[in-house]
Amino acid sequence: MQTFNSEMASHVHGGGFWSFFQFDSGTSNGARADGNALGAGCGTVKSDAYVPDMLFGIDISQACVQHDQSYSMCGFNRDTADTKLATNILSECASQGGGPITCHAISSIYYVSVSLLGESAYQKAQSESCMIGS
Repeated sequence: MQTFNSEMASHVHGGGFWSFFQFDSGTSNGARADGNALGAGCGTVKSDAYVPDMLFGIDISQACVQHDQSYSMCGFNRDTADTKLATNILSECASQGGGPITCHAISSIYYVSVSLLGESAYQKAQSESCMIGS
């Protein structure tokens, strides 16, 4: 079980709201901090700056990369890709010490987001990957 400690309190008191939640999109000045192209983590090229790769101190970027790879496999089922994203986030979160409530919250946020907003990204990735194989 996670507990609130003095380090967390200093984040709230001295670091501002987002510092406590450790929200990080992985971008700065229109480029990814890791040197990869925009869209290489969570989000698309257009949304990379505001879709976090880290939430509540948990880095979920690898789950997002795997999700993007699933979307880019010609014929891969979108619902399967979205469900796999949620499962991968749960696994990554637990491996980084996240508690069950935190992990399920992050997983649910991303699952609902891609389920509601991911259709155009899925169609674009499918179009590009299936055209190559034709």
